[in-house]
Amino acid sequence: MNLSIESPANPKIKELVKLRESSRRRKERGVFFVEGGKDLMALHRAGRKVEEIYFCSGSDCGSGKNKEVSEFEELGIDIIETSQLAFSKASYRSAVHGIIGVVRSWEIGLNAESIKGDGPVVVLDDVEKPGNLGAVLRSVEAFGGAGVILSDPAVDYFNPNVVRSSRGLIGRIAVSSGSKEEVWEWLKNSGRKIIATSSHATRNLGAGPIPSSAAFIFGSEKSGLGEYWREQMIEWIKIPMKGSASSLNLNVSVACLLYEYNRAND
Repeated sequence: MNLSIESPANPKIKELVKLRESSRRRKERGVFFVEGGKDLMALHRAGRKVEEIYFCSGSDCGSGKNKEVSEFEELGIDIIETSQLAFSKASYRSAVHGIIGVVRSWEIGLNAESIKGDGPVVVLDDVEKPGNLGAVLRSVEAFGGAGVILSDPAVDYFNPNVVRSSRGLIGRIAVSSGSKEEVWEWLKNSGRKIIATSSHATRNLGAGPIPSSAAFIFGSEKSGLGEYWREQMIEWIKIPMKGSASSLNLNVSVACLLYEYNRAND
């Protein structure tokens, strides 16, 4: 079904704005907002359900249908053309040269079958910045990680910033979420070597072997791993740094460990 929207006050445009801005609205409807043809196509190719496509048409937008819009149209997905004003109202990037999609979300609960495969598992505790989470997902996919576990996350997994910074890869990676206690129980039962990161650890990354079956735990961007994790019997390591920086960006830290894991187990 193809529709056309002229007014930025149209109910569908208002709904797109709600989905873009409100975690509650995304959870109520079980869908999320995605902007960008490549990100939408990545989600579709990962088997995720794209429900609607919006694009700006006419001379004011500088172009007509792009390749991705035509591909989605051939798949029978609802295509909705908008005016420049309407698209700009809904757009995350305040642009008209692109497409917006509504995608069906999925469960990310934690259970015994949540994450399969022998690659490393990345655990993010209290992660709060959607851009960092998306970037970590991208790194985990690039380095061949088995999946990501979110422990008491402070960010909505389907936040548009997560989608954008992951380049749509959120649909390809095995991701689960649970409380600290649930995550710890899963880790203990997984048979993986559990390794936590801290700038106060005495062992440096690279100073010893990394088991082929491992889980790496990272703390929040603000305060690192808290008291709960310090009370557990797990191994601690730190990333050696020669400069004056006291810490690294979360995604950089994850990439360092995954690179070293691959080097040690190649």
